[in-house]
Amino acid sequence: MTVTWDIIKGYFTDMDVDHMKQVSGSWPKPLDLHDEQSVLYYAAQIHASVKSGTMPIGEPRWSQQCVDDFYQWWHSMDPAADAKRIG
Repeated sequence: MTVTWDIIKGYFTDMDVDHMKQVSGSWPKPLDLHDEQSVLYYAAQIHASVKSGTMPIGEPRWSQQCVDDFYQWWHSMDPAADAKRIG
């Protein structure tokens, strides 16, 4: 199965989106979890966070399938993803 942005976007709740917009205000680029380019920009950090269970905050951890789907989508969109993976 091909993992699409629509699938990945659905993994982020409105609470996730609102929280990350607030905390990322001083970052190089604000993180909008409902914007594909924004998620790709921060994909290494997002992947490390969902893999370790530190994200999402206040919600159940992503299943291993969701983590794997994110990685597959990220890698398909960014062939250099392996070099950027931090966790």
